[in-house]
Amino acid sequence: MCGLIINKGALWVGAHYSPFNRRWCINVLPCVTLWLTLPGGNAPDRSKK
Repeated sequence: MCGLIINKGALWVGAHYSPFNRRWCINVLPCVTLWLTLPGGNAPDRSKK
């Protein structure tokens, strides 16, 4: 599963991995986050609307 989030608080560019959520979050531009969950991972709460 993957998605895109506009996040005003994410003023950085780069990537981080969460072993707990089995998810990559990649800020391609400041405030624009592309996320990708691995099998068994959790999507970000902001994407569950």
